[in-house]
Amino acid sequence: MTRIFFVTGESGEFDTFMQGLPEDWNNSLGTCSTQEFGLSIVKNNPVDVVVVGSKLRDGESLDFVKTLMRNHPLVNCALVSGLSHDDFHEATEGYGLFMQIAENPGVEEASKMVELFESITGLMSS
Repeated sequence: MTRIFFVTGESGEFDTFMQGLPEDWNNSLGTCSTQEFGLSIVKNNPVDVVVVGSKLRDGESLDFVKTLMRNHPLVNCALVSGLSHDDFHEATEGYGLFMQIAENPGVEEASKMVELFESITGLMSS
């Protein structure tokens, strides 16, 4: 079972996205909107994937990602961003993100993320 956690300051940002997740993905940790609460959830619970929205209520999403990955480098993290591929790569290089998710993510984005995550974890277990 894959444990997924969402951090976003925009209500409903991942509603459609979640519909594209496999049934064996556990999202019981839910969604939070602040950096502090998000970091405490990851610190105190087993989490495989953290999906970060384009905005948070108490700061910049990228700042949260930087702190998250510095403190929990083994967590797989994806970030919603409207930047071009090259600009996203430039802005996030070295932070360990495994995927850029398009703004207003839907079922297709979830499927892409699941496929990428499973290919990464498959390689790691080989």
